[in-house]
Amino acid sequence: MDDLYLALHNSAASAKGGITGVAKRMGWKVQRTINKVNPNDEHDEPKLGEFVAILNDSENLQPIEVLCEMFGGRFATRTHESRGTVIEAVLHASSEHGDIHHAIEGALANDGVIDASEMLEILKEISEARDALAVLENTVREKCEQGHITRIKQ
Repeated sequence: MDDLYLALHNSAASAKGGITGVAKRMGWKVQRTINKVNPNDEHDEPKLGEFVAILNDSENLQPIEVLCEMFGGRFATRTHESRGTVIEAVLHASSEHGDIHHAIEGALANDGVIDASEMLEILKEISEARDALAVLENTVREKCEQGHITRIKQ
């Protein structure tokens, strides 16, 4: 559960205006919101509706990734996004994979250990790489349907 609460805290902290911004937009008291997303406070855990509201406000779904992982699953959103060309989509996917490398390299550079915060950053980069692969897949399918790429018949 620690990873889930840390991810929720990071989600709120990275939202526009940080935790204070989330509180103001939700009409919540700032200190109560700080307590709700404090990963070290087991006494004031967020209710499900508050959890969802924070995710909606922050547009950061990393906590859902962590929750799914707790049950051996993986969270996957469906995107209809595509790129203008297959080459653009490949380059984007390749760049995202490079970001994974940089996140791991950066985490290990300081002390040779990946801490919880660094792990969440690495997982975020992996999630972005998955999204880029979905965009690549959509682009290939779209270009095939448009006749720009000939499908290989089996």
